[in-house]
Amino acid sequence: MDITSDPSGYWDRSASSKIFAHPLDHARFVRTVPRDAPILDYGCGHGRLCDELALLGFRDVRGVDSSPVMIQTARSRHPDLAFSVVERGAMPFPDASLGAVLLFAVLTCIASPDDQKRLIAEIHRVLRPGGCLLISDYPLQHDARNRDRYERDHEEFGLYGTFRLVDGAVVRHHPPEWFTELLAEFNVDACIEREAATMNGNPANIQQWWATKPGPAAKATGPSLRQELPT
Repeated sequence: MDITSDPSGYWDRSASSKIFAHPLDHARFVRTVPRDAPILDYGCGHGRLCDELALLGFRDVRGVDSSPVMIQTARSRHPDLAFSVVERGAMPFPDASLGAVLLFAVLTCIASPDDQKRLIAEIHRVLRPGGCLLISDYPLQHDARNRDRYERDHEEFGLYGTFRLVDGAVVRHHPPEWFTELLAEFNVDACIEREAATMNGNPANIQQWWATKPGPAAKATGPSLRQELPT
């Protein structure tokens, strides 16, 4: 989901036509994150990942998105879970209050390197020491279709890998070293290559970065995510 820049309401208009299918490694997540940890799916879209986590027994899960239509869809599909609309770029949680944050296909929708850095810095702020950040996103692809799009729009955006989709959305694919730079303040535990479908159903290679905020893991304290934001 585009959480930081959506001036035209693209995601509201596209909510019913996109699929969000990046896979979550359930077994690794269960090993990594305590089931009572406050978990945030940032850019949750239709709420698929929140539902998967709830089915795994995680008890304090919330999804947020800047698109009211996405949140409306998530609530209708998963009425027992907690979803909220947030301002683009906002992270309305206290310092060190979250046990895990998921960013699934969010960075691809944020073309600006500075905006991406601000978002990651904000996540670093709200994660507890020992908390998990899981990023699932697109490195540069090597097929002819994507290379042609990179070359076609390089002059317009000045950033190789950034391009415009036929329906108007501007998205970005990343050189692998960019994720390393973004996560400089985290301990990177793993980078796993996987295959997934894009939001338009096309096959793509993705990378999933498992990272931890440095410091000893903290025990859960304070209100749950369900108490932090209105549903």
